[in-house]
Amino acid sequence: MRLSCYFFSIVSFLGSFSTKEKIVGQQINQVCYPYLTKEQTYIYVDHTNKPVISRPFATADLFTSTGYAVVTDEKGQAAVIDKKGKIIVPFEDRYISLQVLNNQLTAIYTRETYTKNSRFWEWEWSIFSGLKTEVQRQKFEVYLLETKQVLFSEQLSTKASLPTYIATVDADHFIFNKTLYKRKGQRLSKQKNNIIHQFEPNKLLQQNGSQFAIFSIERKAPILEHLEATNQLTLEVNGKELLLTEVNKSRYYTEIPEILFNPKTKEYWIKPLFDRAFPKKIKARNETDLAYLQKVSYINTVPDYPYFILGVFDCDSWMFQWKYLAMDGTLLDHIDAPDFFVVDARARIQGPHQSELISTDAIPSNWSLEAVTKYKGFNTLFKITLKQEGQSNRYGLWNTQSKQWELQPIYRDFYWLDTERGLVALAKEDHQYVIYNYKTKKNITEDIFSYIDSSGWVTQVNEAGKEIHFYFDFSTAKAYKE
Repeated sequence: MRLSCYFFSIVSFLGSFSTKEKIVGQQINQVCYPYLTKEQTYIYVDHTNKPVISRPFATADLFTSTGYAVVTDEKGQAAVIDKKGKIIVPFEDRYISLQVLNNQLTAIYTRETYTKNSRFWEWEWSIFSGLKTEVQRQKFEVYLLETKQVLFSEQLSTKASLPTYIATVDADHFIFNKTLYKRKGQRLSKQKNNIIHQFEPNKLLQQNGSQFAIFSIERKAPILEHLEATNQLTLEVNGKELLLTEVNKSRYYTEIPEILFNPKTKEYWIKPLFDRAFPKKIKARNETDLAYLQKVSYINTVPDYPYFILGVFDCDSWMFQWKYLAMDGTLLDHIDAPDFFVVDARARIQGPHQSELISTDAIPSNWSLEAVTKYKGFNTLFKITLKQEGQSNRYGLWNTQSKQWELQPIYRDFYWLDTERGLVALAKEDHQYVIYNYKTKKNITEDIFSYIDSSGWVTQVNEAGKEIHFYFDFSTAKAYKE
């Protein structure tokens, strides 16, 4: 069994978190709130419920820190308004999304889907629908709302992949569609192309053909260049050559390499930070070490510590075994790195072993440990998943420092809404969430929601049995609805 069945991440004190665990940003500095009326439309009010924008909308978003919001009308057409209710981008049948860049600029994303006649060689035949001579297309555009500077505008098929959101490097640098931009006033100026990855605050990975380069935005010359992606390593172990094949090989395609090789210096640079060369010579202490090294299929650096981690998959336990390598090539069984973890794509701990984080004595009888999940910003709090045959999974919050349950493992689900304020969405039954304050150990409201978003939007079933969506202010525990 090779690593091809797994995708791992290495994290240090920065941690890792799933998509549900976000930090609230949109609730800050709100002075104009979307308000759900009895007619199931939205207007905008202030904190006293006094109307600020009385025009009703079918849907209404929170205002960005730059003063814009996306709204839709009864036809489902989307537009952008400012805090005075002025229409900045007119209503049209399309999707619109906004992104604020460091509280200075507003990027707008629009996607319009339409149908057109296809060329005859693109016609498709189906026994169910006959001859199909039309094809769906989408027009996708990205531009800055303040200056109308267009960053991307293409007409593509509905199957084409679209650019992701703009990534912030620092206060003045951004990455979009593999291009590095620098902010100059209210415009963005292109700096470098073919940027495929950002790691550390200001280090970037650039690809040109089959070669890669690493550089910092603070300097023009690359830190490393003429690198090649590889899944094989040739090493010297106790004076003999050892070839490791298919290392860090995943069955899921990614353009970001796991290992970079410098043909000139014969050095290997390992993800996630590519900040140190892998030792060329390794010291195996005994035959057990030698046998272990021959089966290594996973290598990564240990951030903030002078070590590498080496993984061997154990088919019997269906887990990885771990050893570590010092910079001088010495193989180690353990290292003193309490804030270092190996997590999979769902932020579940793969190293250290789960038994080092929670003992079997803490697990309720008739239940077994399914997974331990790492949260961003926490090195002692972990989400514990328990399983039992014939039962739905249960979840609890475990403190590895105090060795106690912060949340007993009796819940059907929970996730962080705001880590700074300690707010958690907590459910004892499916789709019945309350907002719980981890710091005060109390619910901030007794209302039950079927879903709670970290931005403040909640979903609730009303007395008529229908789902309604409205804004809930976590700070004041106020629901903006009639």
